[in-house]
Amino acid sequence: MEKEKKKKSSLKEEKKSTKNLLSEKLTECEKQRDEYLLLSKRLKADFINLKKENEEKMQKTREFANEMIIMQMLPVLDSMELALKHTPEELKENDWVKGILSVKSQLDGIFKNYGVKKIVSVGEKFDPNLHEAVSQEDSDKGEDIILEELQAGYTLKDKVIRPAKVKVST
Repeated sequence: MEKEKKKKSSLKEEKKSTKNLLSEKLTECEKQRDEYLLLSKRLKADFINLKKENEEKMQKTREFANEMIIMQMLPVLDSMELALKHTPEELKENDWVKGILSVKSQLDGIFKNYGVKKIVSVGEKFDPNLHEAVSQEDSDKGEDIILEELQAGYTLKDKVIRPAKVKVST
């Protein structure tokens, strides 16, 4: 009987030992699972952040490219406006002049689609963020009022890409 008791006791201890070992293993596996889950969440968040950063960089690159193209097109627009400004009155109804007006209108439409806006200058108060004063003149309109626009200025989505060159009152 005593042998049997020892055997049962030994079996109980063996079961207890196996149970403890399995419990430890389970705890270790749960700990590993939690670490992997946390790592997975971090990697997912890092990937989402990287994706957002790349999208922002691509957007900035597109905006920079658009700005460069627009800057190269502004002198063309200036030349067209100058040519139209000096069109003799008797030629205003000429088909060729109407064609140039149509081309200018198309160019204005392209600029509008890209968010390019002309800076309003004449009659406004001088703003060094928007205007570049190239000359001054005495005037009864008050101080720092823009009297004449010598070259149009433009913004691209609220960023000044070319300040207006103006004559300012003193």
